[in-house]
Amino acid sequence: MIDLKDAAAFLRLCETSNLTRTATLCEVSPSTLSRTLNKLEAKLNTKLCIRDKKGIFITEAGHKFEEFARKTLNAYAELEHDLNGNMQTASGIVKIFCSVTASYLFIPRILNELHLTAPNLEIKLETGDPAEALLKLEDPDTDFVISALPNEIPDNIRYVDLVTFPLILIAPKKPRYNTENDLTSNDLSGVPFVMPEKGQLRYEVEKFFQTLEVPPHIYSEISGHEAIVSITALGFGISVVPRLVYDISPFKNDVVVIKELPWSNFRVALCSLKNRAKNPNIKIVHDLARRLAPSFSPDLTRRRTDLGIM
Repeated sequence: MIDLKDAAAFLRLCETSNLTRTATLCEVSPSTLSRTLNKLEAKLNTKLCIRDKKGIFITEAGHKFEEFARKTLNAYAELEHDLNGNMQTASGIVKIFCSVTASYLFIPRILNELHLTAPNLEIKLETGDPAEALLKLEDPDTDFVISALPNEIPDNIRYVDLVTFPLILIAPKKPRYNTENDLTSNDLSGVPFVMPEKGQLRYEVEKFFQTLEVPPHIYSEISGHEAIVSITALGFGISVVPRLVYDISPFKNDVVVIKELPWSNFRVALCSLKNRAKNPNIKIVHDLARRLAPSFSPDLTRRRTDLGIM
């Protein structure tokens, strides 16, 4: 008979493709998780995954068991909810606002883990300009936002740090402007700049130009970090963007990275309001994010290595 906890552990392994990070999510040691996998394979008399120095590879049999485990855990959750209908259980909808990039990088793991730990709790996702994120918490229907943290964090904000990363200066491979300036130097005078319209990125860019002691020659002001990469790729100007946004942009091959801003320290966090901390659904997601947080940075590093951009 398959233990449901063992099945859940295997689903986490399928999601992370990493033994150490899966062990962290399961709150066990890697050696304990390895024994769990061995036990599953022995009971099923098949190889579920291949473990070597390159990582974890799920076999065809493993993918079949993954499908079975997901259906079984879903069925068990529905049964548990029906049998305990009169008991207080986590259910309902939690709304999260974030950028498109954040929805790619953080939401899948949060959803996957939430589905395993609180299957009757649903996530409603809204994407938009990250500069608007913290303001979205004023909307009573928005429970969480994934946002860059400002230098002075408001007293009413409760947050879980997810990742910290640098900002980079990028330029188009085929510029439509005069290219006489050496962009690796501090001489950016006269070079058209694609400026973020507002938010923490705007603050960081303005600080960057203050260190250069030159005013930016603004070509346009753009809302949305992803759109800044797009406009830059079209050749209209240079820009500063978060490294994560560049890494997953479909236009990254049309721009070049000039340099990393060494002083930048862009902190991305899952934020909510302190006065709602006792809400049971919000507490579940907040605590889950705290448990997941250590897994994001190494996963993003692995992703960049896989893409050959380290």
